[in-house]
Amino acid sequence: CLETLIHRWDAEHALGIDSVLDPGLAGDGVAEVIEIMLPRQIGRGRVSAPQHAVRFVAADTGASWVLGPGDPVAALHGAAADLLLTLWGRRSYDDPAITWEGDRDAGQAVLAGPLVP
Repeated sequence: CLETLIHRWDAEHALGIDSVLDPGLAGDGVAEVIEIMLPRQIGRGRVSAPQHAVRFVAADTGASWVLGPGDPVAALHGAAADLLLTLWGRRSYDDPAITWEGDRDAGQAVLAGPLVP
């Protein structure tokens, strides 16, 4: 369901349709990337385990997630859909829909990997 949500966004975006992602589903997608997809990528040797943590804060749902070990060195803030699209590489880390707090360079290093297949 969540990967289909991303591919629906891809198709609509390609057609010039302003796609709206449900905030609850998008939040579930953020959790899926952090809790399932990234560990799978690490297990398959596609990316190294993060050395630091980054927090994701969804302004529209109030939810937050931490990717990586220890206290977060940085945080990304935005709508759940924008956070999800960023994790899937559909938005850049410079997108105005995303704001950074903390050590952005260290945060971007944590997120440099392929996080999803």
